[in-house]
Amino acid sequence: MADNLAQQIEEKYGNRIRVRVCGCLVHKGKILLLKHEAIGPEGYFWNVPGGQPETGESIEEALKREFKEETNLNVKVGSFLIEREFIDDPLHAIELYFEVNTNNTNARLGFDPEEVDVLSELAWFSKSEFDQLPKEAKPYFLKNYINFD
Repeated sequence: MADNLAQQIEEKYGNRIRVRVCGCLVHKGKILLLKHEAIGPEGYFWNVPGGQPETGESIEEALKREFKEETNLNVKVGSFLIEREFIDDPLHAIELYFEVNTNNTNARLGFDPEEVDVLSELAWFSKSEFDQLPKEAKPYFLKNYINFD
């Protein structure tokens, strides 16, 4: 199954540069992350919710839509944090990270509507829990840009 998923990921997202918008939601000292299967050297990758804007869709609109699809939460987009590149052959993405806020933190794992459902888990991580994840299985640089307090 993992090989089939990896093949689907390569066919859908591979061998091209994608732009992704990503939202960092911190609540009560924990950041919301989604587990993406069949990505990265560990065979999975934890990242904040996000995805690719659709044609004619603003970055803010895309981030709100992706957050709703993946977590069932409505968010307000806050400050821009950082631009990073994710390169793990055949994947290459330019990622724009933003702070997001919400009044409702009752997140539920949603879906990835882009035909390849790589999302397998949703979890809140404290700073120490985030630090314990393997470096290759998370956006490790985020701890320098988000406030867990």
